[in-house]
Amino acid sequence: MFVIANPRAGRGRGARVLSQVRAHLAGRNIEHRVAVSQHPGHVTELAAQASDRGHSPVVLVGGDGTLFEAVNGMARAGRFLPVAQIPVGTGNSFIKDLGIHSVEDGLRALAEGHTRAVDLGRVRSAAGEYHFVNLVGAGFVANVAARAQAFKRFGDLAYKIGVLLELLLLRAVPCRLTADGEENVREALFIEVCNSRKTGGDMIMAPAAEVDDGQFDVVIARAMNRRTLLKLFPLIFTGEHVHNPLVESFRCSRLTVSFDPPQRVTPDGEIIGRTPLEIEIVPRALEVFGLPA
Repeated sequence: MFVIANPRAGRGRGARVLSQVRAHLAGRNIEHRVAVSQHPGHVTELAAQASDRGHSPVVLVGGDGTLFEAVNGMARAGRFLPVAQIPVGTGNSFIKDLGIHSVEDGLRALAEGHTRAVDLGRVRSAAGEYHFVNLVGAGFVANVAARAQAFKRFGDLAYKIGVLLELLLLRAVPCRLTADGEENVREALFIEVCNSRKTGGDMIMAPAAEVDDGQFDVVIARAMNRRTLLKLFPLIFTGEHVHNPLVESFRCSRLTVSFDPPQRVTPDGEIIGRTPLEIEIVPRALEVFGLPA
């Protein structure tokens, strides 16, 4: 096994957990090699090298950003290896849909060998082509993610702080969307194209999403004022927000998104470029260790 650790994940928790992972593998006489990320983008390089060399599986000690980098490193190399995530990040949103809520869960899944083939999303934009596992958003949600970067030391609270700060600049803009060939325009605050249910830790953006159904769950917040958005915000922790008439949701496997003016984009909590985007599903492209429901 090839272990890739992000020592900065979870405000430095990644470095502390790495020794626990190594002891777990050594105690089971599992041969492994360890590489520690030294800078942003290094996980991408390490995962590409693992894919080239045929290591299987890749064990990631990190959060959503570490998983995002690893997937794109393997995509660059042209082969996706099985992935086990030991969650130590700020949110760890995606892996929760596979029953992994703690370091102990991640180690148990690795020991028991349960895997699940999950979908990936592929994005083409002016910033280049990349894959995502969790979701890709544009507009208000991307602005919140950008603001949250400055408050990561507060854990999940960082996203809540980002929401409150971004409310001061709230503005809906025209969004042109073509989903599975059908085009529409609406005034929107944001769009989230979801492969899994959660974002920002425990915010249930797409309560009905399935990681292996070959479709995205798309959530769009239409134009609304600050007071309405503040009332809606707590509902995202239960998934009840999707029942509000100002929140549009549907499923598709391919879509294009543009805003006027172009909006900031966040795939899996990272900040990459601006709209327009071309997005498509890549069905069951990645094998991930998880726990049975």
